[in-house]
Amino acid sequence: MKTFTLQTLFFFFFVCATQLNAQQSDYIYLYNDLQVNETYSLFGDNVNLRAKPSTTSKEITRLRIGFEIKIIAKTAAIFESNNSKTYWYEVQYKDLKGFIPEKFIAHKTIKNNTHSYFFHKKISKTYGDQLAIRTLVGDAYNKYTENLVQLRGSLITAELEGNHDLKNIKEILTIKYHGESCGAENGITYFFLKENYELVHIAHLSVSGDIGFFDSETFTFTTNEHNGQPIILFTKEAGETIDEDTNWVESKTLTRQFEWDGTKLVPEFSKKFYRPKKSN
Repeated sequence: MKTFTLQTLFFFFFVCATQLNAQQSDYIYLYNDLQVNETYSLFGDNVNLRAKPSTTSKEITRLRIGFEIKIIAKTAAIFESNNSKTYWYEVQYKDLKGFIPEKFIAHKTIKNNTHSYFFHKKISKTYGDQLAIRTLVGDAYNKYTENLVQLRGSLITAELEGNHDLKNIKEILTIKYHGESCGAENGITYFFLKENYELVHIAHLSVSGDIGFFDSETFTFTTNEHNGQPIILFTKEAGETIDEDTNWVESKTLTRQFEWDGTKLVPEFSKKFYRPKKSN
């Protein structure tokens, strides 16, 4: 236990020292302006490319979700919709130039051979800031799906990994949060993409720590040693340093095993551990 705890503490020191120096090109800049001369994909579908930054302006053409545009300039004109405000951008689509609100432009795109993910932020008075993920299969523009998850920070990355031999799963999408200061919450949100391209939210695992304490939640994808079937181990560890001079660290670890039955985790995922009642 002591070795694992020291490794965990080292991890937090490593995060604090490197998170602000990470390759910033990997971040999803949801709160920053779109960059001039950069190419972005459309997050919205059937979006009007207009002659001027106004909803009453002439419609030049309509663009589908995933179509690529180049940013020319940010305007001072504001687009209001559903209690949200975003700026209009001057953009270029092929040989056409016009204006589109930032609301309809993806801040990040991940494209595969058969499908694509588009990322954007949504601001709601009821739910706060959310990360919106739209999944598009091929060119079936009217069949995209959308997932919403709470935003837990401004520095995030999106990464894909294999299916770890999980039944009916094509791949795993992770949203990683990078705390902007030592002691800030880090963490990972897991999504599973099913064979039918349904994106399913699985869990959010948090990681936080500073000098003197740490709290971590992790998934480990492995196999059941008895039957060889893939399993997911959820581990939650919390600890604190009692005395640095003598390296006195107290920690508590909880571990639970989950299986994926092709549609859901079994048992139902929860971070709360309830001891089963003993029968008389």
